[in-house]
Amino acid sequence: MKLRNLLVLGSMAVMGAAFMSCSKDVAFDSEGLAKEAAKKARSEFEVNFVKKYGAVDPNKSWDLSSMQPKYSFTPGENSARALTRTAESITQTTTPGFKVEGDILDWCFRELPAGRNNFLKGDPFYMTVVAGEPLTIVPIFQGNASKYWQLWMHVDGIEDDILIWGKGEKLGYRMNDGDELTLAGTGQSGIARDAFEVEAPAVTFGGLPVKNDVYFYLKTWTNYSEYEGDKLGNKATVYSSLKEKMLALNNCKKPSNVPENQNACIIGCEDATDNDYEDLVFLVYGKFSINEPEEVFATITKRYMVEDLGSTDDFDFNDIVVDVSQTEKTTYYYVIDPEKGKTLANTEGPVVVSQEAVVRAAGGILDFTINIGSSSWTKSEHLTPFDQMMNTGIDKAIDYNAVLDQFNIENKDWNPESNNISITVDGRGGNAGVQVIPFPKEGEIPMIIAVDPTWNWMSERQSVPADWFTTK
Repeated sequence: MKLRNLLVLGSMAVMGAAFMSCSKDVAFDSEGLAKEAAKKARSEFEVNFVKKYGAVDPNKSWDLSSMQPKYSFTPGENSARALTRTAESITQTTTPGFKVEGDILDWCFRELPAGRNNFLKGDPFYMTVVAGEPLTIVPIFQGNASKYWQLWMHVDGIEDDILIWGKGEKLGYRMNDGDELTLAGTGQSGIARDAFEVEAPAVTFGGLPVKNDVYFYLKTWTNYSEYEGDKLGNKATVYSSLKEKMLALNNCKKPSNVPENQNACIIGCEDATDNDYEDLVFLVYGKFSINEPEEVFATITKRYMVEDLGSTDDFDFNDIVVDVSQTEKTTYYYVIDPEKGKTLANTEGPVVVSQEAVVRAAGGILDFTINIGSSSWTKSEHLTPFDQMMNTGIDKAIDYNAVLDQFNIENKDWNPESNNISITVDGRGGNAGVQVIPFPKEGEIPMIIAVDPTWNWMSERQSVPADWFTTK
């Protein structure tokens, strides 16, 4: 080969090597710049967050949800995609002065001796109420326990549960005929077990729908002070008539002031102190049947609200809103007792039967992927055009029941306790680069928060209320 050709080839090789080196440097610089831009955006967001809401308590949790379950007898009845049912009208009338006579109290005390395990005195239950017939509920005894509670009722076919009353409300007793009424309190002062009579409010519900299975539950707090301080309403523990913390007492004595053509049932409730089921005792009368559950599906739903760093001074947390729900099944097995009839033998479960997610809003213009357990969902693959704001009030009113899309968590590996969810955001412009946003640890500046599905997200550029972030 001639020398000139060797020189030409050598020059081309050097130029090629230089070009490859330059390309690598450009690619490296591009990747590095993207990482720096992402890091800068996150840092700016954190600074602006503190300016807006103040320094974050190092123990502040960003899981603001109560994880309160809803129960049904049909799988999927209360899942995230079923929360779109419209509430129906139910009338509620409170009539003071219902008198519970001494013989009814004596029967209750014999059935529910204080401090003993009275679990076998009844069974978990739900009621089926005759459509259109009134249902009346009366507190007849309150134990001497420090916990504060509220009694709630869930009616299938009604989206919103109904508060019946709170501990100590308009409930009192007399030691002798003609005595002044002594009111029960919100703390440890309950009803004297040797009272002559109890006087209580009777709460009557009308307009129950055709689909009318009913169950009750207690929401409990450690004490009344904790209840008063529960500004976000997420500190209560729930005990349900379907989960062995309320018992329909067997062969109950019917009060004389209950109409003859109506059924009556006395229910003992436990606030998880000692299983004597006399922390609250209440009477239900109307036209209904008492049913023992065979399969109960409990569904919890969390709403995750996300900031995607499209801008660093925006705290509406509506760039991504996704509701994630989990349904568990518990199976109940019974035996037939010659004297007591059908009684609970044992239970199986709970077993996770499904997990699913519903995308409610997408206020950002960036593409993103929702990662939940081993499942993922990408905006650009399911919503078009993906770079438009969706259901955040930018062009029309927000529809809080909207379903932009939905997907199953295939391996049922969402962990509601650890919140194993993250968001991968594909940035652009000044915030170019891929951001991975995990669920925040305690005390970190959040870009994801978990709330109850009843908490509505904000419209564009309307910041989340400060008490969401400053209340412990």
